[in-house]
Amino acid sequence: MLSVPAVEIEVDDTERREVLAGIDRLLRAGRFSQGENVERFEAEFAAFTRARHAVAVSSGTAALELVFQAVHVRGREVVVPANTNFATYVAAERAGARVRLADVDPCTLSPSLDQVRAACTPRTAAVTVVHMGGLIGPETRRIAAWCRSSGIALVEDCAHAHGSERDGLHAGTFGTAAAFSFFATKVMTSGEGGMVVTGDPGVAEEVRLLRNLGKPEPWVSRHTRLGWNARLPEIAAVLGRAQLTRLPETVAARRQVAAAYAEALKDTAVGEFLLPDHPYSGYKALFLLPPGSDRGLVKGALREHGVQPQGEVYATPLHHQPVLRERYRAAEFPGAERSCADQLCLPIYPSLDDQRLAHVVLALTEALTEVRPHDR
Repeated sequence: MLSVPAVEIEVDDTERREVLAGIDRLLRAGRFSQGENVERFEAEFAAFTRARHAVAVSSGTAALELVFQAVHVRGREVVVPANTNFATYVAAERAGARVRLADVDPCTLSPSLDQVRAACTPRTAAVTVVHMGGLIGPETRRIAAWCRSSGIALVEDCAHAHGSERDGLHAGTFGTAAAFSFFATKVMTSGEGGMVVTGDPGVAEEVRLLRNLGKPEPWVSRHTRLGWNARLPEIAAVLGRAQLTRLPETVAARRQVAAAYAEALKDTAVGEFLLPDHPYSGYKALFLLPPGSDRGLVKGALREHGVQPQGEVYATPLHHQPVLRERYRAAEFPGAERSCADQLCLPIYPSLDDQRLAHVVLALTEALTEVRPHDR
């Protein structure tokens, strides 16, 4: 039986040589922190996203927390979509805010402007939009304009959105500031790491201070802010720079796989492949199951055919997480619940060839035939 893993991580010979050469130069120079690789990585990532400023940090979660600190959310409220990763939530709370959840459109996985406005109060300091699977919500530009007119910071969680664009803007450049993740599973990686991008020089400067224990001068122990250590190591920046060089090629290949899925699944009797109407990162290949389907049974049927589906974005909404259930026990977010329950993430990576993609499509078609919503 043909086997299709959930993920294949490739580092070709050219990239391997480039990374090894960069590490060798780093070892010879002997400067492992706050050096030229981080500075160049920041400049190159700013150019890629067409942002004015980019600040490298230790993780995507740290990037979010630092942005929330920089836009002064302490003692106020931050709106977060109910279907996002726990990191988005905890970053806002660690920055001193109280989180209010917003519902989403299950067909786009993003909130509409009306849903954002419904979640806001006079105490709202920031609204967070999350580009799920690399998809930028169709109302993101309207949400950004409303936030600007309302004096509310718009923070973008771009952990999935390296290379995603909509309305001529790269993900991360719609609002006040944004956070990218370079975790090992992302479209590009530095092993661990993250990046803040912003058009606001004040936000960029504050993040630079906070990531380095609040020190204006990197190697001088004079502290002007209550910051913490969220620096990206030089060795991680070496890998990140090499991955960034390859990113346009990687994203193009992922988009090609997603388009092939959409074409192959367009006549599927049940379910819908969610191909965005804008250039996206290709981080996830999202298939929406019919309401009432048992995703566990469908995934089990796929595995019987040798196909390992990817993890969802996300399987459990925030208000159903055990640590948050009591706080939001009376809350109802039907769109988020449906988006979390009905999505299925198919394997997607540049090396997924036509033969294996066809096998995934056949396995999914058979699985959907075998497992109907009434089996739930």
